[in-house]
Amino acid sequence: MATERNATISMTMKAETGGSIISPVIENSNISSMPITINVESVCKSGQEGGCFRYMASPPPVPTKESHDQLTNYHKKVLKEKLEYITDYTSKAGERIYLLKRFTELWITDGECNELYKEHEVTEIESSSPRHGKVFFKSIKHKDIFRPMHGQRQPRVVITRGIAGIGKTIYVKKFLLDWAMMNAYQEYDFVFVFPFCELNLISEESMSLMQLVQQHYPHMKQLGETYPEDSTRSLFIFDGLDESRFSLEFENNPVCSDVGEPVPLRSLLTNLIRGNLLPSASVWITTRPSTMNQIPSRYMDRVTEIQGFQDEEKEEYFWRKCQDRQLAEKIITLVRKQSSLWMMCYVPAFCWILATVLEHVFKSSCAEEFRGDTVTEVYTNFLVVMVTYHHQHRGHGKEKIEKTRQLLQSNQRTILNLGKLAFQYLRAQTFVFYEEDFKSFNIDISSICGGFCREYYIKYSALSHRRVYSFVHATVQEYFAALYVFVSYHNEKRNLMTSNMLGQLREIFTRPTFFQICKSACNEVVQSHTGHLDLFLQFLCGLGRRRIQNCLQGLLTHIEEQKDDLQNTISYMKELLQQDIPPERCINLFHCLNELNDKSVVTEINKSLQHGVLSSQKLTLADYSALAFVLKTSDMDREEFDLSAYRTSPDGLKRLLPVIKFFQKIMLTGSIMDVEMINSISALLLSSKNQIKELCLTNNTLGDTGLKKLAAALMSSSCRLKTLLLRTNALTDQCSEDLISILRTNRILKELDLKYNQLRDAGVKQLSVALKDYDCEIETLGLWGNDLTHCCCEELALALKTNQSLKSLDLGYNNIGDLGMKLLCTTIKDDGCKIEKLGLHHTGLTEGCCEDLASTLRTSQRLTALELGYNNLGDVGVQRLSAALKDPNCKLQTLGLYRNNLTSACCPDLADALTASSTLTELNLTSNSLQDSGAKSLFAALRNPCCTIQEVNLKGNGLTGACCDDILSALRVSRTLRKLNLCSNNLDGSANKLQHFAQQSYCKLYL
Repeated sequence: MATERNATISMTMKAETGGSIISPVIENSNISSMPITINVESVCKSGQEGGCFRYMASPPPVPTKESHDQLTNYHKKVLKEKLEYITDYTSKAGERIYLLKRFTELWITDGECNELYKEHEVTEIESSSPRHGKVFFKSIKHKDIFRPMHGQRQPRVVITRGIAGIGKTIYVKKFLLDWAMMNAYQEYDFVFVFPFCELNLISEESMSLMQLVQQHYPHMKQLGETYPEDSTRSLFIFDGLDESRFSLEFENNPVCSDVGEPVPLRSLLTNLIRGNLLPSASVWITTRPSTMNQIPSRYMDRVTEIQGFQDEEKEEYFWRKCQDRQLAEKIITLVRKQSSLWMMCYVPAFCWILATVLEHVFKSSCAEEFRGDTVTEVYTNFLVVMVTYHHQHRGHGKEKIEKTRQLLQSNQRTILNLGKLAFQYLRAQTFVFYEEDFKSFNIDISSICGGFCREYYIKYSALSHRRVYSFVHATVQEYFAALYVFVSYHNEKRNLMTSNMLGQLREIFTRPTFFQICKSACNEVVQSHTGHLDLFLQFLCGLGRRRIQNCLQGLLTHIEEQKDDLQNTISYMKELLQQDIPPERCINLFHCLNELNDKSVVTEINKSLQHGVLSSQKLTLADYSALAFVLKTSDMDREEFDLSAYRTSPDGLKRLLPVIKFFQKIMLTGSIMDVEMINSISALLLSSKNQIKELCLTNNTLGDTGLKKLAAALMSSSCRLKTLLLRTNALTDQCSEDLISILRTNRILKELDLKYNQLRDAGVKQLSVALKDYDCEIETLGLWGNDLTHCCCEELALALKTNQSLKSLDLGYNNIGDLGMKLLCTTIKDDGCKIEKLGLHHTGLTEGCCEDLASTLRTSQRLTALELGYNNLGDVGVQRLSAALKDPNCKLQTLGLYRNNLTSACCPDLADALTASSTLTELNLTSNSLQDSGAKSLFAALRNPCCTIQEVNLKGNGLTGACCDDILSALRVSRTLRKLNLCSNNLDGSANKLQHFAQQSYCKLYL
């Protein structure tokens, strides 16, 4: 570099549009004053669209707030014009629908990052639908998906999953329109959406984030000038990960942090998701559940799930879709009668299909013929309706085709070619197609396909005139696939389900039967782990019936219902139900039997349920699957399911799993807990979308070994249990390590019942270690009847002092004695102790511990319930407690003094306590010897207006008719008493008098 003073450097460069410019670099020079001129000329390739490249050789203008706002407003204007009207789910070509008029609110829930889905998506949504009453999913409002909740930080990456047709894309469009119309989400300066089906076309290209935005949104060419990264908030939406033909790889990818640096597309997306690129931006990805695992859970800040329509929204959709209110009412009435259709209407796309069919049915003369009791009938009518609409719209030379047969016959080639594509791509689990795919199957997209397929037209020049297609819903693809297989058999006697060479050779010499077709399909379906062929098999079975074939005249050369084939298919399916196949596939076989009009097994199960005899029968595997099907399709309440009532075996539990996982409480008592049963219970707790909040395993043979096997499931993040009841399960101190791990790991579990086991002092000492841990969030712990003594109380007391969550502790039926009580009282008085309810029934207590108890009652600000029944406190002990009850600092609300050798001597003090206490509402004095004289003092206290007591139990206290007037007086005067138990006393004739008066009072009297 020249060093002369006043030297001049001049350089000229040329670059074509799309080229790169390497600017001159000046280094190792001291420049005080020297003009530098760089002349850059652009040469546009002839015929190239997009104009000249905007070079950055000269410094860009300084971004201003005005230019930033202008670009934002223009971007909103473009989006509003683009999204205000939609063509999704329209029956006629060219039809456009005002989005805000058609959009119906969707039910959205919080999800989990690590769930695996093995069910067919449509049948899975049926099981979890809220039609069964109370729903236990955690709902979230659509406006809150990017807002922090429960003290959490604001999520940066949100995944919204949902089955095909559940409304993910429409939801995204509504989100964008709300932003563009400034109705919501104004915290974002820019919002951009990129459908994966469009990104597929540039998946092999390298580009920067800025280029990606400008390529999809040409009006954003000025974005580089107005985008100060540190202050601008943007949301990037990637819609339809399940439609991606390239994988997102998060390992061994180059790091990119510059919005202008070109990198391969998959690296660009992963860097954006990981936060390396534009960490201030939010990312929203929609996907079907089966492909969500492409993104590691550590990069997901929140997972939401679109569950579809709830009952009210489902009806609202029909009102919005059918502008004729009488027609909408007819449709809703018919669909409600068919539970299978009503279930599937939780999928918005199915609502559209059904509404389209029924609008046509009710407007035509075939309303009486339509039953709607099978999905095959619905989709066959959908085929006819869409072909009819297409013909009416096109005109076809003004000729009028009177019969559906002629219409289907004239479109036979196109329908079957579309079915061939659907079948081959369904087997490959491919749901997105391109123009070349249609050409390879000789399909003219301008033909009737427009009614069954959605088209995405990509206009920008970099992807010139590319189109992307998919069926309007995955179930439509499954129907066309089944139709193609059936017609190929029916018209040409071909078995397309045979893929092996031997089967193909056999076809040369013998014609296949419909049973062989269905058998091959069944074998393939039951081996599927994803269930992607479940509805395909239902459709195939349904097409074999004459009623359905009558609707397809024109596609079929003849009408033929092979009754022997249908019966053989039914028998074969029933044989499969007795074999070891996935439970989800078993339920699907019952749907197939319904399509074949066979309800024999389900009918028998329903009869047994009605007569209550299932508990006395030994159920087969087919019976368990039938029971699951009945539970799934019924409107029964899903609060509680008792497995014990059905003599459930491990294999039976597996068959019931897809349905009972949606119950809130599962009970299994009096069972032999072998390895298979424990594995089945573990699978139940780990199943996706399970809603089990309470598991009762009382009176089983779980043992230490069984708990160890169950612990892995209990510690999993998929486990949603809040209550675990392990009463009488032969647990010993040997299981303490597993209990410690469960309490430390499971942050959801709030109640653990270990009553009537053999943990002993050693086990509770170890358990106390877990209670001290800050990760332990247990609130209720039951240790009744575990052979405990005072030896474990010191460690337990230390744990109570530290634990911030435990509120209820039951130590009943242990021999902790006065010494143990003294150790516990020291802690309970401490401000750090959170105990509110303490159970000390039959724990060997005497009047010797009552001073400590009294001190605790005066000091503790949290203790509200104290159970001291079946001890030996005596009159002296209760007199000491009564003094504490009068203390204004005492917060006790419930006191149990059952069977404590009490006499009338303690009653005056106890009566004074009832009058003085402003908190005590419940007192149990059952099985003492208070006699009439003692009761007289208590009833006098009940008449005092200062007494707040609501429930008194004086059962078995030697009362006679002599105290009747005192009782009546208390009933007349007391304003708070609501329950009085006087059973097992000797009231004689006074009982009738008391009962008559009680009927006129607010107090419930037990005599």
